[in-house]
Amino acid sequence: MHRKRIREFARNFHENGMKLLLEDPKNVRDLLMLVSRDIAERIDLEHVKPVKQTFVRKDYRHVHTDSVLTAPLRGEPEGGKRVWIYILIEHQSEPDRMMPLRLHDYVIQILRYQERQWKRRHRSVAGLQLQPVLPIVLYTGNKRWDTVGTLPDLIDPGAAEFRRYTPRMESFFLNVSRIGRALLAAAGGFFGPVLRLAAFKRAPLAKFRELLVAVIRALEAMATAERLRWLELLSYIHALVYHVRHPEEQPGLWRQIEASAATDPHRQEVARVSRTIADALRDETRLETVRETLTRQLCRRFGDVPEETIALIESTKSLKRLKGWLDRFATAETLDDVGIE
Repeated sequence: MHRKRIREFARNFHENGMKLLLEDPKNVRDLLMLVSRDIAERIDLEHVKPVKQTFVRKDYRHVHTDSVLTAPLRGEPEGGKRVWIYILIEHQSEPDRMMPLRLHDYVIQILRYQERQWKRRHRSVAGLQLQPVLPIVLYTGNKRWDTVGTLPDLIDPGAAEFRRYTPRMESFFLNVSRIGRALLAAAGGFFGPVLRLAAFKRAPLAKFRELLVAVIRALEAMATAERLRWLELLSYIHALVYHVRHPEEQPGLWRQIEASAATDPHRQEVARVSRTIADALRDETRLETVRETLTRQLCRRFGDVPEETIALIESTKSLKRLKGWLDRFATAETLDDVGIE
Protein backbone atom coordinates (compact mmCIF):
# COMPACT_ATOMS: atom_id res chain seq x y z
CA MET A 1 0.00 0.00 0.00
CA HIS A 2 1.24 3.46 -0.86
CA ARG A 3 2.62 5.50 2.04
CA LYS A 4 0.13 8.26 1.23
CA ARG A 5 -2.78 5.93 2.01
CA ILE A 6 -1.24 4.90 5.35
CA ARG A 7 -0.78 8.58 6.20
CA GLU A 8 -4.49 9.16 5.54
CA PHE A 9 -5.39 6.73 8.32
CA ALA A 10 -2.99 8.49 10.71
CA ARG A 11 -4.05 12.05 9.94
CA ASN A 12 -7.80 11.54 9.53
CA PHE A 13 -8.47 8.70 11.92
CA HIS A 14 -11.27 10.22 14.02
CA GLU A 15 -13.10 11.76 11.09
CA ASN A 16 -12.46 9.26 8.31
CA GLY A 17 -10.67 6.13 9.59
CA MET A 18 -13.68 3.82 9.40
CA LYS A 19 -14.92 5.56 6.26
CA LEU A 20 -11.62 4.79 4.52
CA LEU A 21 -12.01 1.10 5.38
CA LEU A 22 -15.52 1.10 3.91
CA GLU A 23 -14.11 2.08 0.51
CA ASP A 24 -13.09 -1.59 0.20
CA PRO A 25 -15.98 -3.71 -1.15
CA LYS A 26 -14.88 -6.70 0.94
CA ASN A 27 -15.26 -4.72 4.16
CA VAL A 28 -18.69 -3.53 3.01
CA ARG A 29 -19.64 -7.16 2.32
CA ASP A 30 -18.52 -8.23 5.81
CA LEU A 31 -20.50 -5.37 7.36
CA LEU A 32 -23.68 -6.22 5.45
CA MET A 33 -23.36 -9.89 6.37
CA LEU A 34 -23.54 -8.76 10.01
CA VAL A 35 -26.56 -6.58 9.24
CA SER A 36 -28.58 -9.04 7.11
CA ARG A 37 -27.40 -12.00 5.06
CA ASP A 38 -30.52 -11.77 2.86
CA ILE A 39 -29.83 -8.13 2.03
CA ALA A 40 -26.11 -8.79 1.45
CA GLU A 41 -26.86 -11.61 -0.97
CA ARG A 42 -29.36 -9.46 -2.89
CA ILE A 43 -26.69 -6.84 -3.69
CA ASP A 44 -23.80 -7.31 -6.12
CA LEU A 45 -21.10 -6.25 -3.68
CA GLU A 46 -18.32 -7.04 -6.12
CA HIS A 47 -19.23 -3.82 -7.93
CA VAL A 48 -19.92 -1.49 -5.01
CA LYS A 49 -18.64 2.04 -5.52
CA PRO A 50 -18.19 4.87 -3.00
CA VAL A 51 -20.00 8.15 -3.65
CA LYS A 52 -17.66 11.10 -3.11
CA GLN A 53 -20.35 13.20 -1.50
CA THR A 54 -21.29 13.70 2.14
CA PHE A 55 -24.90 13.96 3.25
CA VAL A 56 -24.23 14.69 6.94
CA ARG A 57 -24.91 18.31 7.83
CA LYS A 58 -22.04 20.38 9.23
CA ASP A 59 -23.63 20.69 12.68
CA TYR A 60 -23.65 16.88 13.04
CA ARG A 61 -20.11 16.08 11.93
CA HIS A 62 -18.59 16.37 15.39
CA VAL A 63 -20.30 13.14 16.43
CA HIS A 64 -20.44 11.02 13.31
CA THR A 65 -19.63 10.77 9.65
CA ASP A 66 -21.18 9.02 6.72
CA SER A 67 -20.19 6.55 4.03
CA VAL A 68 -22.34 6.48 0.91
CA LEU A 69 -22.02 3.74 -1.70
CA THR A 70 -23.96 2.41 -4.66
CA ALA A 71 -24.13 -1.12 -6.04
CA PRO A 72 -26.22 -3.00 -8.63
CA LEU A 73 -28.73 -5.58 -7.55
CA ARG A 74 -27.82 -9.16 -8.43
CA GLY A 75 -29.22 -10.47 -11.67
CA GLU A 76 -29.73 -7.03 -13.17
CA PRO A 77 -28.30 -6.16 -16.60
CA GLU A 78 -25.57 -3.55 -16.81
CA GLY A 79 -27.05 -0.16 -16.04
CA GLY A 80 -30.05 -1.78 -14.32
CA LYS A 81 -31.48 -1.37 -10.84
CA ARG A 82 -29.10 -0.15 -8.15
CA VAL A 83 -29.27 0.46 -4.43
CA TRP A 84 -27.66 3.21 -2.39
CA ILE A 85 -26.07 2.09 0.87
CA TYR A 86 -25.96 4.82 3.48
CA ILE A 87 -23.75 3.95 6.47
CA LEU A 88 -23.80 6.44 9.30
CA ILE A 89 -20.76 5.84 11.52
CA GLU A 90 -21.57 6.97 15.05
CA HIS A 91 -18.53 8.17 16.99
CA GLN A 92 -20.02 9.47 20.22
CA SER A 93 -20.27 7.19 23.24
CA GLU A 94 -23.84 8.14 24.17
CA PRO A 95 -26.94 6.92 22.28
CA ASP A 96 -28.58 9.56 20.10
CA ARG A 97 -32.31 9.73 20.73
CA MET A 98 -32.86 12.00 17.71
CA MET A 99 -31.23 9.60 15.26
CA PRO A 100 -34.54 8.71 13.48
CA LEU A 101 -35.00 12.38 12.57
CA ARG A 102 -31.45 12.71 11.30
CA LEU A 103 -31.68 9.51 9.26
CA HIS A 104 -34.81 10.82 7.55
CA ASP A 105 -32.96 14.02 6.78
CA TYR A 106 -29.97 12.20 5.26
CA VAL A 107 -32.02 9.76 3.20
CA ILE A 108 -34.17 12.59 1.82
CA GLN A 109 -31.00 14.46 0.87
CA ILE A 110 -29.78 11.41 -1.08
CA LEU A 111 -33.11 11.10 -2.89
CA ARG A 112 -33.04 14.82 -3.66
CA TYR A 113 -29.51 14.36 -4.99
CA GLN A 114 -30.79 11.64 -7.34
CA GLU A 115 -33.51 14.01 -8.51
CA ARG A 116 -30.97 16.78 -9.21
CA GLN A 117 -28.76 14.38 -11.14
CA TRP A 118 -31.75 13.29 -13.26
CA LYS A 119 -32.77 16.89 -14.01
CA ARG A 120 -29.31 17.63 -15.36
CA ARG A 121 -29.88 15.10 -18.14
CA HIS A 122 -33.66 15.28 -18.69
CA ARG A 123 -36.23 17.98 -19.29
CA SER A 124 -38.78 16.60 -16.83
CA VAL A 125 -39.11 14.07 -14.02
CA ALA A 126 -41.74 12.06 -15.89
CA GLY A 127 -39.53 8.98 -16.21
CA LEU A 128 -37.61 9.33 -12.94
CA GLN A 129 -37.59 6.25 -10.71
CA LEU A 130 -35.73 6.87 -7.48
CA GLN A 131 -33.24 4.23 -6.43
CA PRO A 132 -33.75 2.74 -2.94
CA VAL A 133 -31.58 3.86 -0.03
CA LEU A 134 -30.52 1.33 2.60
CA PRO A 135 -29.79 3.20 5.88
CA ILE A 136 -27.42 1.59 8.38
CA VAL A 137 -26.26 3.02 11.70
CA LEU A 138 -22.88 1.62 12.76
CA TYR A 139 -22.39 2.29 16.48
CA THR A 140 -19.00 1.60 18.07
CA GLY A 141 -19.70 3.16 21.47
CA ASN A 142 -19.94 1.05 24.61
CA LYS A 143 -23.13 2.41 26.19
CA ARG A 144 -26.32 0.38 25.96
CA TRP A 145 -28.33 1.28 22.87
CA ASP A 146 -30.85 -1.33 21.80
CA THR A 147 -32.55 0.28 18.83
CA VAL A 148 -32.59 3.44 16.74
CA GLY A 149 -36.38 3.43 16.55
CA THR A 150 -38.50 5.32 14.03
CA LEU A 151 -39.70 8.89 13.66
CA PRO A 152 -43.20 8.21 15.10
CA ASP A 153 -41.49 7.17 18.35
CA LEU A 154 -40.45 10.80 18.84
CA ILE A 155 -43.98 12.23 18.54
CA ASP A 156 -45.51 13.56 21.75
CA PRO A 157 -47.49 10.72 23.45
CA GLY A 158 -50.27 13.24 24.08
CA ALA A 159 -50.85 13.39 20.34
CA ALA A 160 -50.48 9.66 19.67
CA GLU A 161 -53.46 9.61 17.29
CA PHE A 162 -51.38 11.71 14.85
CA ARG A 163 -48.43 9.32 14.72
CA ARG A 164 -49.93 7.53 11.74
CA TYR A 165 -49.33 10.66 9.68
CA THR A 166 -45.63 10.78 10.54
CA PRO A 167 -43.25 9.22 7.99
CA ARG A 168 -42.00 5.84 9.15
CA MET A 169 -38.70 4.53 7.81
CA GLU A 170 -37.00 1.35 8.95
CA SER A 171 -33.22 1.25 9.29
CA PHE A 172 -30.57 -1.26 10.26
CA PHE A 173 -28.76 -0.72 13.54
CA LEU A 174 -25.44 -2.41 14.29
CA ASN A 175 -24.30 -1.97 17.90
CA VAL A 176 -20.92 -3.68 17.69
CA SER A 177 -20.28 -3.93 21.44
CA ARG A 178 -23.45 -6.02 21.85
CA ILE A 179 -22.39 -8.63 19.30
CA GLY A 180 -20.40 -11.59 20.57
CA ARG A 181 -16.83 -12.17 19.43
CA ALA A 182 -17.67 -15.52 17.82
CA LEU A 183 -20.53 -14.05 15.76
CA LEU A 184 -18.42 -11.09 14.64
CA ALA A 185 -15.72 -13.46 13.43
CA ALA A 186 -18.11 -15.94 11.81
CA ALA A 187 -20.47 -13.53 10.03
CA GLY A 188 -18.25 -10.47 9.79
CA GLY A 189 -15.24 -12.06 8.12
CA PHE A 190 -11.97 -10.19 8.72
CA PHE A 191 -13.73 -6.87 9.22
CA GLY A 192 -15.79 -8.08 12.19
CA PRO A 193 -12.86 -8.46 14.65
CA VAL A 194 -11.56 -5.00 13.68
CA LEU A 195 -15.00 -3.56 14.44
CA ARG A 196 -14.91 -5.24 17.85
CA LEU A 197 -11.53 -3.68 18.59
CA ALA A 198 -12.95 -0.28 17.62
CA ALA A 199 -15.91 -0.79 19.96
CA PHE A 200 -13.63 -1.62 22.90
CA LYS A 201 -10.91 0.91 22.06
CA ARG A 202 -11.06 2.42 25.56
CA ALA A 203 -11.25 -0.88 27.44
CA PRO A 204 -8.82 -1.49 30.32
CA LEU A 205 -5.32 -2.16 29.02
CA ALA A 206 -5.31 -5.91 29.73
CA LYS A 207 -8.60 -6.46 27.87
CA PHE A 208 -7.59 -4.20 24.99
CA ARG A 209 -4.25 -6.02 24.62
CA GLU A 210 -6.05 -9.38 24.53
CA LEU A 211 -8.41 -8.13 21.81
CA LEU A 212 -5.52 -6.59 19.89
CA VAL A 213 -3.56 -9.86 19.80
CA ALA A 214 -6.66 -11.80 18.72
CA VAL A 215 -7.36 -9.36 15.86
CA ILE A 216 -3.77 -9.35 14.56
CA ARG A 217 -3.68 -13.15 14.59
CA ALA A 218 -7.07 -13.37 12.87
CA LEU A 219 -5.84 -11.07 10.09
CA GLU A 220 -2.81 -13.32 9.56
CA ALA A 221 -5.17 -15.81 7.88
CA MET A 222 -5.91 -13.42 5.00
CA ALA A 223 -4.81 -14.64 1.61
CA THR A 224 -1.71 -13.16 0.00
CA ALA A 225 -3.93 -11.71 -2.72
CA GLU A 226 -5.57 -9.53 -0.07
CA ARG A 227 -2.31 -7.92 1.05
CA LEU A 228 -3.53 -4.37 0.40
CA ARG A 229 -6.67 -4.96 2.43
CA TRP A 230 -4.56 -6.43 5.24
CA LEU A 231 -2.32 -3.36 5.23
CA GLU A 232 -5.30 -1.01 5.40
CA LEU A 233 -6.83 -2.87 8.33
CA LEU A 234 -3.43 -2.87 10.01
CA SER A 235 -3.04 0.87 9.37
CA TYR A 236 -6.43 1.49 10.97
CA ILE A 237 -5.38 -0.51 14.05
CA HIS A 238 -2.08 1.40 14.33
CA ALA A 239 -3.90 4.73 14.03
CA LEU A 240 -6.44 3.65 16.66
CA VAL A 241 -3.65 2.94 19.14
CA TYR A 242 -1.98 6.27 18.38
CA HIS A 243 -5.14 8.33 18.70
CA VAL A 244 -7.02 6.56 21.48
CA ARG A 245 -4.68 4.74 23.85
CA HIS A 246 -2.61 6.58 26.47
CA PRO A 247 0.89 7.53 25.26
CA GLU A 248 2.49 5.45 28.02
CA GLU A 249 0.69 2.35 26.73
CA GLN A 250 1.62 2.78 23.10
CA PRO A 251 5.22 1.41 23.02
CA GLY A 252 4.11 -1.84 24.64
CA LEU A 253 1.16 -2.15 22.27
CA TRP A 254 3.47 -1.64 19.25
CA ARG A 255 5.68 -4.45 20.47
CA GLN A 256 2.60 -6.60 20.98
CA ILE A 257 1.40 -5.98 17.42
CA GLU A 258 4.78 -6.88 15.98
CA ALA A 259 5.15 -9.95 18.20
CA SER A 260 1.68 -11.15 17.19
CA ALA A 261 2.61 -11.22 13.49
CA ALA A 262 3.29 -14.86 12.65
CA THR A 263 5.90 -14.50 9.91
CA ASP A 264 8.99 -12.38 9.30
CA PRO A 265 7.53 -10.69 6.20
CA HIS A 266 4.43 -9.74 8.19
CA ARG A 267 6.57 -8.36 11.02
CA GLN A 268 8.50 -6.28 8.49
CA GLU A 269 5.25 -4.91 7.07
CA VAL A 270 4.00 -4.12 10.58
CA ALA A 271 7.21 -2.21 11.34
CA ARG A 272 6.95 -0.31 8.05
CA VAL A 273 3.36 0.74 8.73
CA SER A 274 4.33 1.83 12.25
CA ARG A 275 7.17 4.02 10.96
CA THR A 276 4.98 5.59 8.26
CA ILE A 277 2.23 6.46 10.74
CA ALA A 278 4.76 7.86 13.20
CA ASP A 279 6.17 10.09 10.44
CA ALA A 280 2.68 11.23 9.47
CA LEU A 281 1.80 12.13 13.05
CA ARG A 282 5.01 14.13 13.46
CA ASP A 283 4.09 16.02 10.29
CA GLU A 284 0.59 16.60 11.64
CA THR A 285 2.04 17.98 14.87
CA ARG A 286 4.11 20.49 12.88
CA LEU A 287 1.04 21.46 10.87
CA GLU A 288 -1.03 21.96 14.01
CA THR A 289 1.68 24.15 15.58
CA VAL A 290 1.79 26.46 12.55
CA ARG A 291 -2.03 26.56 12.33
CA GLU A 292 -2.33 27.58 16.00
CA THR A 293 0.42 30.19 15.69
CA LEU A 294 -1.11 31.73 12.57
CA THR A 295 -4.65 31.81 14.00
CA ARG A 296 -3.49 33.31 17.30
CA GLN A 297 -1.43 36.03 15.59
CA LEU A 298 -4.24 36.94 13.19
CA CYS A 299 -6.69 37.34 16.07
CA ARG A 300 -4.24 39.46 18.06
CA ARG A 301 -3.58 41.89 15.23
CA PHE A 302 -6.89 42.01 13.38
CA GLY A 303 -9.41 41.19 16.11
CA ASP A 304 -12.33 38.98 15.07
CA VAL A 305 -11.25 36.75 12.18
CA PRO A 306 -14.06 35.35 9.96
CA GLU A 307 -15.01 31.76 10.73
CA GLU A 308 -14.45 30.84 7.07
CA THR A 309 -10.82 32.00 7.32
CA ILE A 310 -10.18 29.99 10.49
CA ALA A 311 -11.87 26.93 8.97
CA LEU A 312 -9.62 27.21 5.90
CA ILE A 313 -6.51 27.42 8.07
CA GLU A 314 -7.58 24.39 10.12
CA SER A 315 -8.29 22.30 7.01
CA THR A 316 -5.08 23.18 5.14
CA LYS A 317 -2.73 20.20 4.88
CA SER A 318 0.15 22.01 3.14
CA LEU A 319 2.89 23.13 5.53
CA LYS A 320 4.40 25.25 2.75
CA ARG A 321 1.12 27.09 2.24
CA LEU A 322 0.65 27.72 5.96
CA LYS A 323 4.19 29.04 6.33
CA GLY A 324 3.62 31.29 3.31
CA TRP A 325 0.62 32.89 5.04
CA LEU A 326 2.64 33.26 8.24
CA ASP A 327 5.48 34.97 6.35
CA ARG A 328 3.08 37.42 4.69
CA PHE A 329 1.44 38.12 8.04
CA ALA A 330 4.73 39.62 9.26
CA THR A 331 4.35 42.60 6.89
CA ALA A 332 0.58 42.59 6.33
CA GLU A 333 -1.37 45.73 7.18
CA THR A 334 -4.77 44.09 6.64
CA LEU A 335 -6.16 40.59 6.81
CA ASP A 336 -6.55 40.58 3.03
CA ASP A 337 -2.79 41.20 2.69
CA VAL A 338 -2.13 37.77 4.25
CA GLY A 339 -3.72 36.22 1.15
CA ILE A 340 -5.83 33.50 2.79
CA GLU A 341 -8.41 32.73 0.11
